[in-house]
Amino acid sequence: MGHAADAAPGTELPADGRRARRERGRTAVIDAMLDLLQEGTVPPPVEVIAERSGVSVSTIFRYFQGLDTLQVQTFERFLERFGPLIAPCGAPDAPRSSRIAGFAAARLDLYEQAGTIMAVGRLRALEHEPLVGATSRMRGLLAEQVRSWFDTEMRAAPGTASADLAPAVDAFTSLEAWDVMRRTHSCSRPQIDRTWQRGIAALCDTWNEGENR
Repeated sequence: MGHAADAAPGTELPADGRRARRERGRTAVIDAMLDLLQEGTVPPPVEVIAERSGVSVSTIFRYFQGLDTLQVQTFERFLERFGPLIAPCGAPDAPRSSRIAGFAAARLDLYEQAGTIMAVGRLRALEHEPLVGATSRMRGLLAEQVRSWFDTEMRAAPGTASADLAPAVDAFTSLEAWDVMRRTHSCSRPQIDRTWQRGIAALCDTWNEGENR
């Protein structure tokens, strides 16, 4: 197979052209890595990454110091690609039931589209220090998402209860919780969606009682 991101034999591009070609090639490699992880090819062999991206194996190792560097930059690209699914609430004044439904749908979309990549990142962070920061950043974004969607309920909860609601909702709808429901209990998306909506509503109701319980 030809490698579209490499220069044609016998040609020499200007400096700006070489930089642009290099950037296109790097992006193609990172996107190929993401796609393969998303499809469940874990870990993707470099030869398969090369085939998918149209960049030769030797060129991949010119673009990146090694596969560890590629993995770190892949998770940075992950945040660009899936950022809209981790976005803050777009309608913070909407009725609570609408916000719960929207939040549950966003979490389910995120995990269905990127759950495999997220799981790999968390696993690799245990043995690869540079990925610790990327994983921590992702967890922080997910926590901030919860606070955005349920700010009204957090402000309404009395005393220290307001600080406890976001962690509870975040844990209840975590990647690990989704995986247990999907794999261990064979729950369908509608089942998980119903469970999460009912559970989040119950958590909000309970937290409104706060320290009076």
